[in-house]
Amino acid sequence: MMRGIDLKSGEVAGQVISTAFQRGLIVETAGPKDEVVKCLPPLVIEEDQLSQGLDILEDAVCSVIGSTMSTAG
Repeated sequence: MMRGIDLKSGEVAGQVISTAFQRGLIVETAGPKDEVVKCLPPLVIEEDQLSQGLDILEDAVCSVIGSTMSTAG
């Protein structure tokens, strides 16, 4: 199972994976400009672990995009 989230910016995607890693989740970038955050959970993952990982990823994306929006405006 693999899923990617196109963030349109390698810089933003890099910040997201760094933030997620600090919070205990390993994800990586992909795409020609490293603009995609790629998730590769194991096929035997428990539902609660998957939910926890998705929560971490969501928080990381919101944190980075929120800080990017506030510095741009």
